[in-house]
Formats: sequence, C-alpha cells, structure tokens
Amino acid sequence: MSVNEIHEEKETLSVDVNIPGHEARTTTALFRHTRQQLIERKDGRCYICNRNSEESGHPLEAHHYPIERSLANMIDWELVKSDCPDFDWSKFDPADPYTFVDNMLFNGLLLCKEHHIGKDEGIHSMPHPLWIAQRYAKEGYKFSDIEIIHHE
Repeated sequence: MSVNEIHEEKETLSVDVNIPGHEARTTTALFRHTRQQLIERKDGRCYICNRNSEESGHPLEAHHYPIERSLANMIDWELVKSDCPDFDWSKFDPADPYTFVDNMLFNGLLLCKEHHIGKDEGIHSMPHPLWIAQRYAKEGYKFSDIEIIHHE
C-alpha cells in the first residue's frame, strides 16, 4: 500500500513517567464556577466537534488543559505565565497551584464525553497529534471505525 492512500495506523502506547505526589482529586468551587462560565463563553460546545450536550447525549466535560491537575506540583509556573498572560498572576500562590489549575477559563477545554475519554477519539486515550487532528479534519472524513468527522 502506498502512503498516498488512506491507511490505518494502530498504536500501542506504553507510558512510564513519574507523577508528582498530589492531593486527592476534588471538585473545587472554583472548578464548578469556571466550568459553568466556560460553557457559557463557548456556547456550550465541544472544542473538537462543536456539539452541545443535547447533540452529544451527555453533559459537556471540562478537561484541565494545558496543565493536568495531577501534574500541578511539578510545574514551573514562570514558564506557564508566558502562555497564559491574561490570567491574574498577581493573585497566584505556587503553594496553591489549583487557583490556576482549576480555573477552567484559563486552564480548560470544553469537551463532549467522546472527545474527552472515548476510545480512539478522547484526549485521555490517544496521542495529541491524532486527537487534535479531529478538530481540523475535513467534514465527513472517516477518522476511525467509530468516528466520521462532523463539525455540528
């Protein structure tokens, strides 16, 4: 088969990294409040497919991005500041990194259930280059056996 033809790619991911110690996951008031604001700001639509909760059949989910919650204790916040200049860093205390991490307006993506945790389509289950391609793929493209690209 030529690489010029559509061809299947199968990947087996094996990841071996050191996750820093961290507090047990909780849903903070900041997360709840800014998740709702993110839904309102983004018209309640998935970042990848543009479906709302009614169209997707599930409530939309807020994904911590670019900083995953469990990784907050390993982050050099000076490096993050340049990528998030609109966040009010004057009120940030690195001893409580969740004031940034749980603020979905600056560290969040609104995703449908499939594009959050779905097999072969969710950010938690596939390499980032493949995941993000779903956002920009041509309408009607057969991305996988379970997904035809649609931008509602």
